[in-house]
Amino acid sequence: MKARTRWTAAVFLLAGSHGVVSQTRGPLLASFEGTFGVSEALLGFVVPAASVGLLLAVLVVGTNAGRVGVRRGLLVGVGVAIVSLALLTIVRSYWALVAAFALQGVGFGIVRALDRPLLAHLYADARGRIFNRYALVWAVGATAGPLVVNAVLSVADWRLTFLLLLAPLLPVVVLVARADPPAEMRRERSVSLADVRRLLRRPAVRGMAAGLVLSGSIEGAMFAWFAYYAGGFLPRAQANLLLSGFLVTYVPARLLYSYLCDRLPPLDIVLALAVAGVPVALIAFTARSGAVLAAATLGFGVVVAGFFPTLSAFGVDSAAEYSGPINAVATAANFVGVSAAPVVVGVVAERFGIGTGMRLLVPAIAGLAVVTLLTRRRVVRPAE
Repeated sequence: MKARTRWTAAVFLLAGSHGVVSQTRGPLLASFEGTFGVSEALLGFVVPAASVGLLLAVLVVGTNAGRVGVRRGLLVGVGVAIVSLALLTIVRSYWALVAAFALQGVGFGIVRALDRPLLAHLYADARGRIFNRYALVWAVGATAGPLVVNAVLSVADWRLTFLLLLAPLLPVVVLVARADPPAEMRRERSVSLADVRRLLRRPAVRGMAAGLVLSGSIEGAMFAWFAYYAGGFLPRAQANLLLSGFLVTYVPARLLYSYLCDRLPPLDIVLALAVAGVPVALIAFTARSGAVLAAATLGFGVVVAGFFPTLSAFGVDSAAEYSGPINAVATAANFVGVSAAPVVVGVVAERFGIGTGMRLLVPAIAGLAVVTLLTRRRVVRPAE
């Protein structure tokens, strides 16, 4: 197996594994509520715990991607993720559960700090395409997450879910341990804090970051609360299945966007999707029937699928020699949204109902359209 193929296989397997792991949390909220007897407001901390751990790891490791050995870093990250999954099978208190999710975030954060910079260097001539395909593989795993939960809950306690999720991480350890360090990562520049501040002053990087905070908030709310919200219209198993439906639309959508990124400006793609997403979100979260909710949710998945990989590829293209720090900024911005939105929705849901909480996604996607338009005017037009 060629070195590039081995590293690509390892990164894609990690992306799929992270997708599965991340999409078991939302469908298990009702189980956590039943086991630990906590309120909706406290349930809102489950997804952010993992996201905060991931955010911190991405910022620390990502800004030092030029100094960190990618093989050693990935092995450490996978090891921490494996330990966290093992702990989740034995936790006996809610806050121990939250702490284990935070540790899980740290493990996958180390991975996420290094995997896309590695792909950016391995596929320097096709970053938009490879980032969308990476995200497509994540979506395949994410689609399986709620289905795994349904299968486990039909026969056993929810803790078995995390024991099963250890399996796909073990082949990654073998692949990475046997791989030679990738020569392409030598192109990655080491940066100082002053360099990071200079990068953040670039309009392309600022626009990317602002857009990813908003798109992350949309995904964070969907991943954490949608199955819970849909449970008001549908039986729990069907609500989890509809979340999988939302995620499965990411697969063909991201395949399409991986081709469009080679043919259209990335900000044009994001702007068109955000504008189209406003009425779709409005319909989805004002629907009063399961059929309308299902149709709008699938359409919303097609829209949301294009945001993160396309915006992050746009940011990396603006300064490819700093792909590690820019990836750290992109991932951090995304997970700021992913972390904050579930807490906000949980607080709003406790006071006004989950429907009101989910309708916050309408102004979020409208804001993304505005940010993208402003970034396009600032960055694209001067270049023309």
